[in-house]
Amino acid sequence: MKILIVPDSFKGTLSSAQVCECIKEGLSSYDPNNEIITLPFADGGEGFGECLSYFCNGKTLYTNCSNIYGKAIKAPIYTYKDTAVIECAAASGLQKRKCVMEASSYGTGELIKTAYTNGFKKIILGLGGSGCCDGGAGALAALGGIFRDIDGEIIKQPKGRDLENIYGVNFRNIVKGISFTYACDVTNEYFGKNGAAFVFAKQKGASDSDIISLDNGLKQLNAFLPKDIRKIKGGGAAGGICGGLYSVFGGEIKSGFDILAKACDLEEKIKSADLIVTGEGKTDRQTLMGKLPYKINEFCRKFGKKCIVISGVIEDVKLGDKMISLVDRDITADEAVNNAEKILVNKSKYILQ
Repeated sequence: MKILIVPDSFKGTLSSAQVCECIKEGLSSYDPNNEIITLPFADGGEGFGECLSYFCNGKTLYTNCSNIYGKAIKAPIYTYKDTAVIECAAASGLQKRKCVMEASSYGTGELIKTAYTNGFKKIILGLGGSGCCDGGAGALAALGGIFRDIDGEIIKQPKGRDLENIYGVNFRNIVKGISFTYACDVTNEYFGKNGAAFVFAKQKGASDSDIISLDNGLKQLNAFLPKDIRKIKGGGAAGGICGGLYSVFGGEIKSGFDILAKACDLEEKIKSADLIVTGEGKTDRQTLMGKLPYKINEFCRKFGKKCIVISGVIEDVKLGDKMISLVDRDITADEAVNNAEKILVNKSKYILQ
């Protein structure tokens, strides 16, 4: 049997490559006679840039930037030919401390500016895994945008809590000539019940009142942006970074999964396999909005292939032909995180049962 393993990372626990190796080890220990192919993958979130760079024989540039709370860090910019690939999660990713009102996308803007000054005018922005919900204001500020409060004072690094107090913007000195592709695997709008705040902010530490404040702030910001992006599908990705940059720079919003799938000829790999194994850290209703396991399963259905989903946690979702969760009646979430490799290897044996 020819088995293709094509998972996302188990966010904060195992990289996509590590997930591949664990599943391969478990399958091989159960039956060593199968042909197993591993393909570390991602959607628009964590791991997207690394995967695309690998598929395109690219290089990696490490540079200084800020995380969501303004702490100095180093983060990668992936490059190939005349294109730079930047993951929002690299600079603006979710942290153990979850305080979305104090979080800014400024660091993502710093990475974009560094790529630009190094001659990369084509930028693919991987959207996903962010810990902020500032509508892209922070990133725009890093790129030369100016935001003012009701008193006319400049808000230097806009955060989530600042959005409701934005009463003026100026983009005259913003960098020019960037061609953006937004790698986005959700369809959520900038604000509203299906927007960045109501759908994603709670997992970033927002209270119910914070969510209302953030949503109102995104409406406020949209009123000052050069292009109304309230109806743009995907505008709410990465806390609205997609919508904010799209309003100022334009560009194309594409599925991050589709970008990677084309780069590695995924359809042909699935067509030539007998069994496909995919998964992620947590499979839930958000997965059905277009995340990687959902997209893999759609390909499997298209070509009549069996699809197995193995994830850290599975909540109220049916996907594929079989679902396997690391967390069960005997294994807690903490145990699954702390012993992820061992448990994943063991659970992978059930794929063929």
